[in-house]
Parts: sequence; structure tokens; C-alpha cells
Amino acid sequence: MVQIADSFLDHGRVPVAVYHRDPLLCLGILASLQDVPRLDARAIDSFDAMARWRDTAPGGAVVVCDYETGAALAEGMGRYQGAPCVMVVTQRDREADVQSALARGVQGYLLVGCRLDEVVEGVFALSRGQRFLSASAAQRVADRICYEALTPREDEVLRFVAVGWSNKMVANRLGVTEGTVKSHVKAILGKLAVRTRTEAASVAMRRGLVMPDAGAATASPLALRSGPLRYEMSLAA
Repeated sequence: MVQIADSFLDHGRVPVAVYHRDPLLCLGILASLQDVPRLDARAIDSFDAMARWRDTAPGGAVVVCDYETGAALAEGMGRYQGAPCVMVVTQRDREADVQSALARGVQGYLLVGCRLDEVVEGVFALSRGQRFLSASAAQRVADRICYEALTPREDEVLRFVAVGWSNKMVANRLGVTEGTVKSHVKAILGKLAVRTRTEAASVAMRRGLVMPDAGAATASPLALRSGPLRYEMSLAA
């Protein structure tokens, strides 16, 4: 049984719904939460069932799910007073993914591989209306705070640098001089705290500043993340 501090225990049992697109991960999360006496955890097997559970769940209820489901649920349930809080367990570890989920209303963010007690602590924290990030997810948010933001033009230059374009190629594409591009690259390296263009590309991918997109209009296999992906789902009962 998971041991948790008394400070995480409330009177009564916290209702928890578990819905995850990874069946094995779903079973593991469910088994772990069902082992905690103060939690009333159950599996939800469809969006319709989730909608019905949402409409009847008491205050302080928590949903534990995958990233895509969680982001859509958080946006949809944000319109309901006293709606369950959403916590995602995901492999999406880029800084931009964490930031996007939080901006869309997700209150808890855990990365696959986090400690079991973090899952339990997260559920109790959300049941009290608090946010909760696993240690690894919190580090991603800290990275964003520590780095100076790139300008829109630097973002654009970084997109091309990340796929190996030379200063001359970037200059021709953007209609500026090579010297201007060189200045942008120097600023990018400084803001990302790296020394080479290769390191800049690696950091940009890790932080989610650029992402794969074979259909990018720039004729490049990478495109700037311009906003969160939208996943449509119906929560109508």
C-alpha cells in the first residue's frame, strides 16, 4: 500500500475517475489508487461515461487521464461550476507541452516514470483545488522561467537553423542580409545558453520551441509550435 503523509488526507473518500488511452498504464494507475483507503477510484471506459460521471461527481472529484483527453476535458469542464479537476499522466515531456496543458486548464501534470507517491499526492492536492506537478514536470516549467524569451524573428530563424539551413539560405528566405541572420543566431545561442547551432536545435526540440511537421509551409520538416493542438470531443450527457 502507498504510504502518504497525514497532511494529504481529508475526511471522507475522494472520487477519482481514471481514463487513459494506454490500457496498461490505465490499469497500473487504477490499481495504485485503489490501494489507498481515502480514494474511491474507478475506471471510465468511454467519453460518454466520463460525461455522466462528470455530471454526478461531487466537489473535489479528480480525473486522471492521458494528455489529449485531459486537455480536452479541462477545456470542456471549465464551463461547469464545481467540475472535477484534471490530472494528466503522459510521456510528453517538452516544456511547451506542459505550459500548453496548464494554460488549457489542466491542474495536474505528471510524466510517465514519476514516483507512485507523486500520483497519490497529486490526486489529494487537486481534490483541495491546488495544482500539482511531478518533480520532472516542474523542472520543465522552471526551464521556461529561467530562459529569456526569443523574439518572433528569432523564433523564425531558429526554425531554419534547427534543420541545418546556413545563414545565407535563411537570409535569402527572409529577405535580409547574412549579417542580420548572424546577429539573430548569436542572440539565439545566448538565450538558449548553448554554444553551437547543433546544441540550439537540440534544446529547441527538447523545450518544444520547434516540432516535427512534414507539411510546414516553410518547406522544412520542422515548424514552430504556434499553439496547442485542439482535440474535439463531446461531453454532452
